[in-house]
Amino acid sequence: MDRTFGALSDPSRRQIIELLRESGDLKVTDVAEVFSMSLNGVSKHIKVLERAGLIVRRIDGREHWLGINWTGLQPAYEWLHFYRNFWNSRLDALVDYVQLNIEKEGKDQ
Repeated sequence: MDRTFGALSDPSRRQIIELLRESGDLKVTDVAEVFSMSLNGVSKHIKVLERAGLIVRRIDGREHWLGINWTGLQPAYEWLHFYRNFWNSRLDALVDYVQLNIEKEGKDQ
């Protein structure tokens, strides 16, 4: 998961993932057109995402197609989901505690 979160820590790489999520598989050149950096710069970001297992490349002749590897994102999703539920339950308990004490103070006055 270190590679996953490391890869997703960069806004350009998150934008690549978002672009692929919205559009489906795209050619590397199509992805590069979205950015104001060189093709080489975009290619470096793509390689980081590939090494992290977040995207896959399919080569068809001279065209390189990219797609999201949903299986690669699954462990990060599960980790985030667990902690979202964990913190939601803790915050709900805190809200209940605060409301109970506010009601108690109201009755004491």
